[in-house]
Parts: sequence; C-alpha cells; structure tokens
Amino acid sequence: MRRKILVLHGNRQTGELFLGRLAKLQKSVAKELQLEFVAPDAPFLFADGDEESHHDNDDSASRWQRTWWHRRGNNYHGIEESITKIQQLWDADGGFVGILGFSQGSRMAHIIAILHTITNGDAFRGLKGIVHISGYDSPVPPNLKDHWSEYSNKFDEIVIISLPSLHVMGEADQLIPIYESKALSDLYKKPLIHVHPGGHHVPVKARDIEQYLMFWRKLQSKDEPVESKVVSPDEEHVQTQIDEVAALSQIFPSEFQLLSETEFTDPDNADPDDFTEESRTYTHPITYKILLQPEDREIQQELWPPQDIALQVKYPPNYPDCSPIITLQHQMNYFEFSNNQSEMLMKKLMLTMNAEQGMPCVMSLIYAAREFFEEGGLAKEHYALPQEEKSVREDLVAIAEDLQESSPTSSLLPSSNARMEKCRQEGWLISCKILETRANNSGKGGSWKQFTIGLVGKPSAGKSTFFNAATAFARQRGGMPATNNNDDEDNDGTFLGGAAMAPHPFTTIDPNVGFCFVPSVDGSCPEDDAEGCKFLASKGISLGSCHGRAIGRRLIPVVLKDVAGLVPGAFEGRGKGNKFLDDLTDADVLIHVVDASGKADSEGNKVIGVINPINDLEWISNEIIAWVYTNIKQKWDSVVRRGRTKLLGLFSGYKQSQSFVEDVFTEVEKYVREMDGRDAAFDKLDTFDEGDLYRLVSAFVMARFPMGLALNKMDIASSIPFIEEITSKLPIHGCFVGQALSADKEMRFIRHHCLHQSVSSTMVSNFEGSVWKCLQKALSLRSPLLVFPVSDMQTYAPLPGLNNFATRDPSLPSKGFINCMTAAGGTPPSTWDDNKEMYTAQGKNEPKPALRDVILMKPGSTVYDVFLTLKNRSVLEGEFVRAEAASKLGEKPKLVSKLDIVGTENRIMMIMTTKRKK
Repeated sequence: MRRKILVLHGNRQTGELFLGRLAKLQKSVAKELQLEFVAPDAPFLFADGDEESHHDNDDSASRWQRTWWHRRGNNYHGIEESITKIQQLWDADGGFVGILGFSQGSRMAHIIAILHTITNGDAFRGLKGIVHISGYDSPVPPNLKDHWSEYSNKFDEIVIISLPSLHVMGEADQLIPIYESKALSDLYKKPLIHVHPGGHHVPVKARDIEQYLMFWRKLQSKDEPVESKVVSPDEEHVQTQIDEVAALSQIFPSEFQLLSETEFTDPDNADPDDFTEESRTYTHPITYKILLQPEDREIQQELWPPQDIALQVKYPPNYPDCSPIITLQHQMNYFEFSNNQSEMLMKKLMLTMNAEQGMPCVMSLIYAAREFFEEGGLAKEHYALPQEEKSVREDLVAIAEDLQESSPTSSLLPSSNARMEKCRQEGWLISCKILETRANNSGKGGSWKQFTIGLVGKPSAGKSTFFNAATAFARQRGGMPATNNNDDEDNDGTFLGGAAMAPHPFTTIDPNVGFCFVPSVDGSCPEDDAEGCKFLASKGISLGSCHGRAIGRRLIPVVLKDVAGLVPGAFEGRGKGNKFLDDLTDADVLIHVVDASGKADSEGNKVIGVINPINDLEWISNEIIAWVYTNIKQKWDSVVRRGRTKLLGLFSGYKQSQSFVEDVFTEVEKYVREMDGRDAAFDKLDTFDEGDLYRLVSAFVMARFPMGLALNKMDIASSIPFIEEITSKLPIHGCFVGQALSADKEMRFIRHHCLHQSVSSTMVSNFEGSVWKCLQKALSLRSPLLVFPVSDMQTYAPLPGLNNFATRDPSLPSKGFINCMTAAGGTPPSTWDDNKEMYTAQGKNEPKPALRDVILMKPGSTVYDVFLTLKNRSVLEGEFVRAEAASKLGEKPKLVSKLDIVGTENRIMMIMTTKRKK
C-alpha cells in the first residue's frame, strides 16, 4: 500500500485549492519518496460571524470557503465532527504516516497529535510525524474536553509531543508571527525549525522543498511508530518553577491564586500563604493565575477593562528553557473586551516571553500587561491590527473614521490670537510644575534603556559640529569623510566619520545618531563627597568608572541624535518638515543649538548685519507645539466621540508613557479648575476651544521635551551681548538652561586627538569642555537617578555580570576619544588597558575598582525596579531576596525594602537573589 500524507488546509480554503498551491511540493514528494498527498475538505462552510481571526485564503469572494470549526469564544463548535471525519478517512484509506497542516490546519494537526499522545497511540494509529506551517498554539477548547471526557484529566496536563516535527514559519508573516509558531514548537521534543523570508503561505522554492524532503526521508527510515508521552520536569526545573511561584505569591499576595494541587508537608502547622518547596509538595504541571490590575487604581482604572482579567500560567516541564503556556481569564463580553483587544495583548505577552527565553518571565509578563493597558492598548485596537484580520464591515467603519479624523475641519470652538498666546504661557507654567513634581521622585519609575538627547535648531546653527565634538566623530555615516579637508584623514589613509558639516541649509538630511559622554550632575555620585574618597584611599581601593572621567566628573553614556535643520512652517511640511519633527520623538530632552552671532536668518542664510537670535527660541518651540497641536486638532471630532481614552492614546503616540500623559492631564485639569472654575474638564471635551487644546499641547510638549540651549559661536564678537541677554532671561520659551560655547573650536580639539595629531599648548589651555557642560545641563532637566550596583558593600566591587558590559558594550569610548579625555585632564575607563589598547576586565585575584558601574533610573523607581533592570540585562538571575544600600562611601549599609523609592540615600546597592550569576 502506498504511504500517504494527510494535508489539512487553512481557514477559508478547500482541499483542492490548497493542493493546487502545493503542486511543486506534491510532485517532488511523489517522485522521490513515493508519498501521496490526500487533502480532504473541512466539513463546514465559513460563516461571516466566525470569530476565527486567521483567514488563510486571499480570495474573499469565494462562496465555497471551508473551515474546520466555527469559533465562539473559547469553544470550537464542530471540531468533534471534523476530528471524526478525519479519523474515518485515516482508518478507511489506510497507509497514512504523517500530517501536513497550514495555519488553522496546523492547529488541527496539533490537536490530533495531542489525541494520539494521550490515547497512547490508539487515535490515528501509525502517525509518525507532523509538518506545521504557520502553526500556532491555543488552549484546548472546552467542548473538545467534554467530547473526550474519559481523557479530560489528560487535557489539563502539558503534553510534550515526542513525534518528529518540522515547523515552517515566515519572517514576514503578519497573521502568525514567528514567536507564535515558536511557541508551538516548544510543545514538541526536538523540533526542527525552518524559517523562510516570506509571509503567510506555504513556501515551495527549491530550498524549501529540500527541507520537507529531508524531514520525510528521516521518517521513512524508521520502521516503527514513535511513541509520545507526558513528560515531567527534572529536579532543576522543578526548583526554578517553585522559586518563581513562591516569589510571585509574596509580591502579589492578594492577586495570586494557585490552581494546581499541592500537599502540605506539615498539615498541622500549614501556612496557606507559604508556597515554598519546604512547605508544600507540588503536582505538576504547576498552574496558577494572577489578577491583572493597575498599580494606581484611582488614576489608571479607566484605561483598563471594566471587569477583572487574570493571567493564567501553566509551566511546561522544561520551563524556563521554553516559554510558559499562558491564557487570559475573564468573564467579559465582546463589547467589554473584544477578541481583537485580547489578541493584541497576547501578542505583546508573546513578544515579552520570546525576549526572555531561558529565564523566569512571569513578572515581566505582568508588567508588560500593565504597560499594554496603561499605554492605551484598548484605544489602539482599531488601527493596530493587520488588515487581513478585520471583517468587511469593520474595514468600512475604519475607512469612514479615518476620513473623519483626517478632515481639516474640527468641532473645536475658535479662539482669538490673544487667547492662544495666553494659553501657551499657561501651558509653560504647567509644564514647569510637572517637571518639578516628577523630579521629586513622583514619577512612575523604571530604567532608561537609552537616554537620548536630541539636537534641534535652524540650519547651519552648528548642530552637526556640536554632534561631532560630543561624539568624537562617531562613525554613523559609513566612514565617509565629513569634508574634503585633508586634515580629516588619519595616518593610515582612512577618514573620520561623523555628521556632515557645511555652511548651507540641510547638510544633515537623515538624523545622525551616536553615543556621547555626559559628565554626571554635581551631587549625583557618592564620590562627590570628599570624605568618601578619603575612605577609599585609606583602604587602598581605587575609584572606578565604566566610561571614564572628564572635567572632574564621571562620564555617563547617552545617545545623541542630530536632527536636520528646521525652518518656520515645518509643521506644515516646509523644509524637511514633519519627517524631522517625527525624528525628535525618541528624545528625552532637547538641546537647541543657537547661532548666537546673529549672522543668519531663521532659515540659516547669511545676512548683512545681525539679527537678535532670541527670536529663534520662540519659533523653534512653537514649531514643535504646532506640530502636535495640528495633528490632534485634525482628529478632534473622533476625540469628542471616544472621550478621554482616545486623547490619551493620541498623546502617547509621541513615545511617552500613559502615566506621564495622565500627569499632564491632571495638572492641566487642576489649573483649569483653579483658574477658570471648570471641574472635570476632560469629561467635557465637547466644550474645549482652540485655546484649551493649545494650553494642553503646550504643557505636554514643554514637559515632554524640556530644552537646554547651546549658545554657539561665542568666539564671534557679535555673540557676546546676545548671550548675556538670553542667559539673563532664562527660563524662556521652553528653554530652562543655557551654555555658551564654540562647538567648532572644541570639535577641532577633539579631531586632532582622534587623529593622534600633536596639539599646541594654547589649544589645550583654551579647551573648556563647554560641550560637555552643555550636555550635563541638559541631562539635569530629566533628573535621572544614578544607582551604583555592587557585589560587596565593603569594597564596592563591581558585579561580575556587568563585566561584559564594561568591556564590550558599543557605548564604550573609542581609543581616539580616550585620547581626548586624558588630554583634557580626565581619566580613561577602568577596564581600558592602555598598553594593549583594548578593554579587559580585572582578573579574579586582581583588585577591583570601587563603584565602577552606574545605571540610570527614572524618578519614582523602586529597589525592585533596579533588580528588574539588572535581571533584564542578564546581570542577575533568580528572584529577589533582599537588598542592602547606602548613600555614602564608608557608610554602614542598611537593609532596604524592594518597594523603597530609590534616591541619594540608597544609591549604592547590593541585591541578593535566589540564584547566583555564573
């Protein structure tokens, strides 16, 4: 009897149609392996009301599209009939040895594999292997458990399939992303994975066909069926899983609920709140759920679903080496929490699991879920889903709403120019209050993954020169020469990179991005205390620094982004317009580079005489405000219809957290209540006029993008009175601090040292480090907290897990920059070996520098946020146990709670976990 492969088509397809698309593969398999493809039709016609989101046929007009089940919530109606039909075909025809399933067909193939396993091979006898194409995993539908009731207890276990499997997934698949297909592969023992560059289809190019043939060849070499079995975790995995459960039960005591069975080791003295291994014996797989809820219910509750929602977690045997199996548990109907919203949240959780593969990740999943809701995830469901996942009716609604939102007309009540200016000034006052409040540790916390400073200013103000001086000509433009000046060529004939510089507008077309090094703010480091340095000296311990020191300060790595020049009217598309404004959204703080000489107009063109540069401050600020204001005004009708949540989502689109936007809303609402006597203004958006929106946008922009001034070209005589005038009027027009400098002079000093050229003593003595000082003032506007993680509170030695960062991270200064640093009187990084001209960590028995490493935390961060930051960077492993901290060097350390807010009083920190980093 000829052997056969059962081919299961996807949703909204037919067997005949699917075989047509597999013609090349079918021919190769038949010719080389004598395998026959059999592709039955699914028993049901597709219905418009089906909730199945994966539509696998692009022919939406077909009347004969088939589906293996009709999905209603978690139930797959009709799946029993589909399985019966497939089993009958399998038994009647005989000779079947494998299954190939695509998308929904792959889901069916996996369910068949589960049935084959839990029945010890009685179901679908002779099954040897499965090919999953665009496969995905979901919870077993409850109605299937009811139908196979004699195996209902088996369905509750995690079944690891020992059948050989090939998992084919597309890099560009928008319906079934790779992480979903990989989650399915985790449920198979020794899965084979083939990734192709295409989308949601069966790849049948020559290299793809060879993968299928190789897989089926191996199966044909086996005479006996491969048995499948339920696998239990080994001792190491058991320990890790229980440790995570115990930690979560302590962190979320009221939200945590264990679902799997346990037995108390001492029933007479059992503590129901103790989930440690010493107190209980666990039944595997461990299953539990955690209620998801906001940290601040009063402020953030409206961003969450109206009823409780929980994350249910089940551990596979080899977790955390693979991802946990997660589901969302709730009792809400479609209108309260739609399938689309649920799927978007699950995708975010899947991405989080994929990023943390190999370590316990449930805590990160909880924070990811909170982030989803608090960043407006519910409000974004309309436009964030792939087009293929919407019904025709939803498409029509989306198009109509998009047309309405892009209309130039608005229901905003008009305001006079005088009121608009008044509201802008009010927004400025509100932004000052917001920045002051968040600086006093009232923010929502967390780490800065990449603190970013954006450079703005009119064309030819000197932004690119400033960038090159700050980054030591960071090679971001492919190593091409910055100018045609041969002075930029080094001894081996190569060129310095960096931002292009020229005295005409729009030299910078795309943003230049590179690492710069910012001196820490006075008082932010323990070594600022002279007594602390004396303590280290008395112990013979050297003071460390990961990125070196300059102008007497520890250097902090920061991303610097030089955005192309703006011109008046950029928000309307003039110059390079909205593209450049979009580039700014990555920035945490801005530096406005001002041509203080007054020798250029607002578009960077040279003028006869001088123009007061103070005018540049206002229009730059106004351009950014007008950009945001125009974008939101165009969507105001939609905002009025959908309310506050829609408005939150729009502001969050400028890469700012929902909690920050809520802080802005709260301060604006408070101001309006106190000054205008209007209560709950954001509940009455239909009463807003243009001034109200302009006030809100001004407060948001000036708090979102606090700005410092680089008063450039101080070496030109005409700049002196202008610098004095601007400095005396700070803060003004959204600018809080200023620094006079000559970017060109400092750039030349940097260039000479990067090229190892000799520098005159005059150039060295005239180097003031003003670019560094300007960066330092800009950094202070966000008030980042510097935390110093150590492995020993007596010697302040670095954590071993940070050695890789301290020797290999891209942010480390280059040899050329180290030359500049030392020439300016600074010191190189602790791990820099000047003899070898490379970074190397100290040996095991070598003395370790104190306080080598520092991480930047946001105001409001807790000790536990510091732990999560180090864990996410693979510096620490295991779960939090306790922490010790101190403020000063030589100070007796004290125990701190994981909920303690981080500040100067506990900035030196040693964290202990359940597992040491090897």
